[in-house]
Amino acid sequence: MTLLGVSTAALADRNDFEALLAYRPDVIEFYGYPGSALPRIARFCADHGIRPALHTPVPYDLGTPLRRFAPTGPDPRQAAAALRLTEATVRCAADLDALHVVVHFPSPYPPFHEAGFEEAGQEFLAATAALVRRYGVPVLVENLSAHPLMRTPEQYQRALAAHRDLGLCLDLGHAHLLGAELGTPLGFASAFGSRVRSMHVYETTAERYPRHGHEPATADRSRADGFIGLAGLLPDLLRLTRPAVLVMEHGPPAPGAPQANGTATWLRELIHHHDAGATV
Repeated sequence: MTLLGVSTAALADRNDFEALLAYRPDVIEFYGYPGSALPRIARFCADHGIRPALHTPVPYDLGTPLRRFAPTGPDPRQAAAALRLTEATVRCAADLDALHVVVHFPSPYPPFHEAGFEEAGQEFLAATAALVRRYGVPVLVENLSAHPLMRTPEQYQRALAAHRDLGLCLDLGHAHLLGAELGTPLGFASAFGSRVRSMHVYETTAERYPRHGHEPATADRSRADGFIGLAGLLPDLLRLTRPAVLVMEHGPPAPGAPQANGTATWLRELIHHHDAGATV
């Protein structure tokens, strides 16, 4: 059975957890919260029967927003900092009985140096897989689209081949923005199958993304207009991967926009139809 979740990215006020209840989520994925927020997160989820999930980094206690999460460097100090943040998040997830931890991989910032990239990546993945074994929390690598040496399904498949303890969080927008010649959501789903434990669900186009970012998924967004076209795509993605959860990762709805919780109703219906068909 696939659960439906929502990311705290959907909050205009990131401390207004109650606003997420309109989505009737089974899971909330928390991102970037300080250690002081953890007792409230635990109480809120327990009070409402919601399973927490974490997106690295949690806890995050520095005074300035996180600007660089660079697990593959090229600065070894940044790579070490990324691993420390990942370990702290996995440890926190174990304490919260979180469904999973999501971690970005690789470093998405230019300049993109080939020298040492593979070695740094394998070192980070091996250390992260060891955290799964130590703490018993699923860790899901999220596909990105910026690094030319690590963005296609085949490149991720090769990188993760030796680390079977790690799953994949398939970010549908990141995969879509690669373009059909490099990789698509279906390409990732076909390559990883049941290793896809979660999906980040939102809509976007290459033209709209720089200005609008992650937009709520709706049934009327068409591939002919450059969107992902989730109405036609999601049933195939669910069939190929059977993920534990779909996480709505859109940003706060724009003023005057339709209520984004309509997305939750639509996605829940898709999940229900898939689950019902899978049990026939």
